[in-house]
Parts: sequence; structure tokens; C-alpha cells
Amino acid sequence: MASALLAKMGFNSLIKKHAEYFKVKICTMESDMEFRCELKWKGKDLFDLVCRTLGLRETWFFGLRYDIKDTVAWLKMEKKVLDQEVPKEEPITFHFLAKFYPENAEEELVQDITQHLFFLQVKKKILEEEIHCPPEASVLLASYAVHAK
Repeated sequence: MASALLAKMGFNSLIKKHAEYFKVKICTMESDMEFRCELKWKGKDLFDLVCRTLGLRETWFFGLRYDIKDTVAWLKMEKKVLDQEVPKEEPITFHFLAKFYPENAEEELVQDITQHLFFLQVKKKILEEEIHCPPEASVLLASYAVHAK
């Protein structure tokens, strides 16, 4: 009887412990990652975890974007994740994207991973015609891409 009671108590604490987390999916330009987050986490806690996982130190250019209804929004760092208007179905999907663009990428983007993530995002936006790119610049960018590979 006592072991049944202990087993039940253990099971209840496991259920309670599981209820203290929620799942998120982070989509980068080249991969998706899934994390278990604590209910009390603020946006900064999740953002820092993603940056550490990617090995990214130049974090100030990036943010976590999410889709809500017919619009997009950026996760606020100082507020709890679940207190924001994020979708409530798990896993909650966020897109890790450049939020700010440097004036001179060559001088301001030092880390290889930062340059890589920027390149992939700009390439996607050019291909989807969200950014206008003159033909001469397109040829130059394509040659850089081939050279990098």
C-alpha cells in the first residue's frame, strides 16, 4: 500500500514537473531546433538559449519572430514568453531572423555564423523579391555564393 502511495506521489510530481514546461520550435534559415522552456522564462531566456546553441555572440542584430493572425510580431525580451500574443499550441514556432541590418556588413559582422545567417536571409529575401537587387549586384552576389561553396 505504501509503495503504491509513493508511486502515485512520484507520478503526480512528474505530472506537475512536466506542466512547468512548454515546447518551442525555432526555425533558422537552415535548420529547425526544438527546446523545452520553463513557464517562467522571459523572451531573453529563450533567445539566449538559441544564441548559445548556435554559437552566436553577435546577438544584437537578431530576434525571434512569430506569426499571429495575419501579421508578424517580434518576441519581447523583457516579458514572459507566454504572456505575449504567441500562438498557444505546442510547439510554439519562432523564426530566428535578423531584426536589424548593419550599414557595413563587411566591417560590422565579425563572426562567421553571423555572416552566414545574414547571407542566407538576404539571399531568401532577394529570391522572394522582398528586396530589390539590381542585375549587376545579383551577378556579383551569385559569384560570391559560388566562391564560398
